[in-house]
Amino acid sequence: MKIIDIDLTKRRVKLLDDSRLNQFLGGVSLATELFTKNCDPKVDPLSPENPIVFAIGPLTAAYPTAAKTVAMFKSPLNNELGESYAGGRLASAMRFSGYDGIIIRGKASHPVYIAIHDESITIKNAELLWNLRSVFSVGRILRDAEPQGPGRRSFIRTGRAGDRLIKYSYVNVDNYRHFGRLGLGTVFGSKNLKAIVVEGTRDITFPDMKAYKKAYKTIYNHLRDSDDMDKYHILGTSAGIQPMNAIGGLPTRNFSSGRFEFADNISGEYFAENLLLRKIACSQCPVGCIHVAYLRVPYKKEEYDVETTFVPYDYELLYAVGSNLGIEKASDVLRLIEITDRNGLDIITLGGILGWATDAFQQELISHKETMGVVFEYGSTMNYLTAIELLVQRENEFYRTLGEGLDACVKKYGGKDFAITIGGQTPAGYFTGPGSIIGHMIGQRHSHLCNAGYSYDQKHLGKELQYKDLVDSLIKEEQWRQVLNSLVVCLFARKVYNVSRSLESLNAIGLKITKEDLINLGQETYRKKNEWKIAAGQKMSVKRLADRLFSVESPHGYIKREFIQQAIDYYSELTAFPIE
Repeated sequence: MKIIDIDLTKRRVKLLDDSRLNQFLGGVSLATELFTKNCDPKVDPLSPENPIVFAIGPLTAAYPTAAKTVAMFKSPLNNELGESYAGGRLASAMRFSGYDGIIIRGKASHPVYIAIHDESITIKNAELLWNLRSVFSVGRILRDAEPQGPGRRSFIRTGRAGDRLIKYSYVNVDNYRHFGRLGLGTVFGSKNLKAIVVEGTRDITFPDMKAYKKAYKTIYNHLRDSDDMDKYHILGTSAGIQPMNAIGGLPTRNFSSGRFEFADNISGEYFAENLLLRKIACSQCPVGCIHVAYLRVPYKKEEYDVETTFVPYDYELLYAVGSNLGIEKASDVLRLIEITDRNGLDIITLGGILGWATDAFQQELISHKETMGVVFEYGSTMNYLTAIELLVQRENEFYRTLGEGLDACVKKYGGKDFAITIGGQTPAGYFTGPGSIIGHMIGQRHSHLCNAGYSYDQKHLGKELQYKDLVDSLIKEEQWRQVLNSLVVCLFARKVYNVSRSLESLNAIGLKITKEDLINLGQETYRKKNEWKIAAGQKMSVKRLADRLFSVESPHGYIKREFIQQAIDYYSELTAFPIE
């Protein structure tokens, strides 16, 4: 394993070549080892002592859909383990430059960016990039500043939100992908780190190219010929809007309902028929799940003069600033996505905070004085656009508090009953039943992608759930996903990379791994992350959950606190994870 170790404080770069790390395979297993060995669980997330770790997997750049990079850090949003994934070209660029991981420590004395071109690794001045109005402008400037050919390059960078330490800032990857959740962009900002450029020119080969080509063809043909990936290519994840709305699981107006009367207007079908511009794929991926729409916005002075911009969309974004804010028109949802994306904010978190603020305004917990005259009202696109600008500018105490996260908002202004947070961040867009809540609570990233609790709910519609069966299933699923995230493959292709095919893929590139090896790796990575989280003082609590989650009917009826409590008590018995 070859790791780049960068200390921004000392402006020092070291290369680690440690064969002992091979046992961790790569991806999240490798990142967990590097992070837990280098980060004190009690560290302040915004201190120089909070390291950032990036890692890729053994299948990166070798097989279709193996295009993800994992990032690990301590989250400034909730003081928990930060774990985020992004596609694009970054993973492949790291592989072609010859590195399996990157560790970034310390804090630069002024804004900088890191440029990696094969063996050349430099720390460069980024003062002129700091606080630029658009994250996309940063990317364009870097492409001109690092002109070593189009090659296999990736540009990752923060927006104004990260520079200003808004605690749910993201890192943009190659324009259309993101390390979105838990505030990696904020940690970049705390280190005076604006961006990383990675370019690799090496080729990769394997001991038995005949076996490799055979394994590659098997996976590629499955992706091409089966219908497992059709929904991701045809409509993208936004295909879920109408089905989720039909069962009453689409969070609407800050989880006050599971159905949105204008769901058809913001559905994947509507976008495909009216606004879809093109589909894009990550490196080494034949699927093309990234759907990009065009947005035409009139200039203020000339009614028929318009600016056209391109905006990526998916299910989570359409929920977060669509149904969750009562936005009726697809073009208005795109405007909210575009301004949030441009400034480098996590859209899911922002949508939850704006939903809370709307209810808080309507219940007079906050007034025109705090909002600087902005009327928080569901469906009011222009007012939300203004609020986002004021939030990014950190214009007054209220908007600065919005930038600290939903827990900080509740602490200062109240409204706990309708503050929808699970594990210190706003949840993904599924209100499907107990599984969707428990999955977030016990998930090591507090994300539905950890263990697919929402999927468990849907598979058991009309059946009485048993909390032990539910928890057992989620733990097993998440432990296997530690394996997939160690490879690192896109979880959209998890049906493709089953146990036998994962083993075939590894063996074909010269890694003699057994099924038991993979199972043990997943379980050990899961255990090690929980151990660090416990040492950091993390606890689960049903008391922190908003009353609204239990007063609005889900597809499984009204969720009961007692059921959630029983589930996490059982989880605690199995894992020794503490409960508040």
